[in-house]
Amino acid sequence: MADWRFFLEMKKRKCEIDVVTYTTVVHGFGVVGEINRARNVFDEMVKEGVLPSVVTYNALIQVLCKKDSVENAILVFEEMVRKGYVPNSITYNLVIRELCHAGEMERAIEYMDRMKDDECEPNVQTYNTVIRYFCDAGEIENGLELFEKMGSGDCFSNLDTYNILISAMSVRKKSDDLLVAGKLLIEMVDRGFMPRIFTFNRVLNGLLLTGNQGFAKELLRLQS
Repeated sequence: MADWRFFLEMKKRKCEIDVVTYTTVVHGFGVVGEINRARNVFDEMVKEGVLPSVVTYNALIQVLCKKDSVENAILVFEEMVRKGYVPNSITYNLVIRELCHAGEMERAIEYMDRMKDDECEPNVQTYNTVIRYFCDAGEIENGLELFEKMGSGDCFSNLDTYNILISAMSVRKKSDDLLVAGKLLIEMVDRGFMPRIFTFNRVLNGLLLTGNQGFAKELLRLQS
């Protein structure tokens, strides 16, 4: 790894190694899956009296999320909080995503609530991640509840948000789901988002199959 060779050369020449260099090396080891070496560099950094930044912690947490376990990532998260660091949206999103991936949806929601306590409002990436995992688990109602919370706050849904929900409801193929999916299609068009033809046809066919011909005709008028 080029960053590591450069790092060793700096040490050999007794150059002062700053937080940016340490962070780069931690991130670099994370990219190649070298968890232990990433952690060792982080520990060496602290031992040498170089204070980690939030970005450094984020790099280590990302390594642990991707290559180790969410529990170890959370240990580092709580360590940084104890030391007086304030996690940012990137920190929270890393942990929340991995909790969702582990099926720990309730804990993911708890961390979303903690974001607000830290005056770090969940962003569209946060919401989309949790909504997607709710939908993948068949808990579309919970996904829709989060979607409603987005609409009532300062975080606005984007094209991905609509696609996640519409796709999930199209797969489940319930009549009520397809009606909601159709309404979301209309809403997204009104907001200037253009649905993919595949998405549009999927909802249209679903409405026809579930006996909602009247609403299907209304959607067809969107294309004219």
